[in-house]
Amino acid sequence: MFTGAGIYTFIYIAVRAAGKYFGAGLGAKITGLDKTVQKYPGLTLLPHSGVSLVFTGIAVSTLAGSSDECTRIIRGTIAAAAVINEIIAVIAAKKGFELAGEINHVQAGR
Repeated sequence: MFTGAGIYTFIYIAVRAAGKYFGAGLGAKITGLDKTVQKYPGLTLLPHSGVSLVFTGIAVSTLAGSSDECTRIIRGTIAAAAVINEIIAVIAAKKGFELAGEINHVQAGR
């Protein structure tokens, strides 16, 4: 399933991440929230799986029979992105919370 995704997976991840990061920042800026909130909320929004996998199922069932190539690409892209995002995006989200000062670092020996 992942082999059919190829470059689409990386485009999907990059565009989705940029949209989350800049969209959340712009929304925070427009509403006059603190600078910290303007900078880091996009990182905390990156992890995903459930919703995109449900919508993938809907898209694939809608296209079933009419466009097997499209269904293969959609299924592979979202599945591969979910796996990649659940590894990388969780780390980025944690870092976003740390940079925003919402998570205190635990020092060894304390």
